[in-house]
Amino acid sequence: MNQMPQGVMLGETGEGPFSPYCDLILKNDQTIQAIVGWFIIPLALSETIAWYQVEMAKQDWAYQADKSSRLAESAILRFEQLTTSLRAMIDLRARSHILQTDAMIRRIVVHPWAPVAEQPLELTAEIA
Repeated sequence: MNQMPQGVMLGETGEGPFSPYCDLILKNDQTIQAIVGWFIIPLALSETIAWYQVEMAKQDWAYQADKSSRLAESAILRFEQLTTSLRAMIDLRARSHILQTDAMIRRIVVHPWAPVAEQPLELTAEIA
């Protein structure tokens, strides 16, 4: 997911641009890494949906129609790379009056994890 439509801007809050960030969720058997960004796309909602479906397919992302949804002013697009188990969720909200779309984009990867059986518990915690 290294491409964005031309003219994309970072979403803004009252304090300025909202920079992308990374979340790590640590569980007993896995680590979930999510990279999240909020963007303003200078295309109408239907054009934005079409753009992502075409461009993501070019980069070997499979569109998951059964996990995606579309309403009049919003859409959630889900994609997966089957060879890497990466997932992407693109949450779109129309700004119909100015032909723009807000996009909250999440790239998610799940890393399986298990402690090393041969190491003492204290050392295993230091390795992790």
